[in-house]
Amino acid sequence: MLVVDASVIAPAVADGGSDGVRYRQRLQGEQIAAPDLLRVEVMSVIRRQLHVGTVDVTQAEQAVTDLLDLPMAVYPTAPLLPRGWQLRDNLTAYDACYIALAETLGCSLLTADTRLSRSPGTRCPIEVI
Repeated sequence: MLVVDASVIAPAVADGGSDGVRYRQRLQGEQIAAPDLLRVEVMSVIRRQLHVGTVDVTQAEQAVTDLLDLPMAVYPTAPLLPRGWQLRDNLTAYDACYIALAETLGCSLLTADTRLSRSPGTRCPIEVI
């Protein structure tokens, strides 16, 4: 199992170019997991892309559909909050939830955020794509 964050899933569902292909290829064959906040974060990215014109409405709607169809285990954030709070000095609340889930599941976090990968206090492997 692999915990994935929005920086991976947004391009996987919304980028039709080489980055999207690379992200989708990395996810092939993986069992992926994420906190339930992932879908909202990714929808926010897709919305922003639509407003700045990097995707059109058809592409944006397809990306949201692909996001909903993505096979992944989704976990509630409430049980992750105590560990997330412990990480408050080094991580955003959102990033802390991804870390807390990866720690809880005993697996790696896959991210495109190099800053996150260098954050102190984490207790899970972090892979940067």
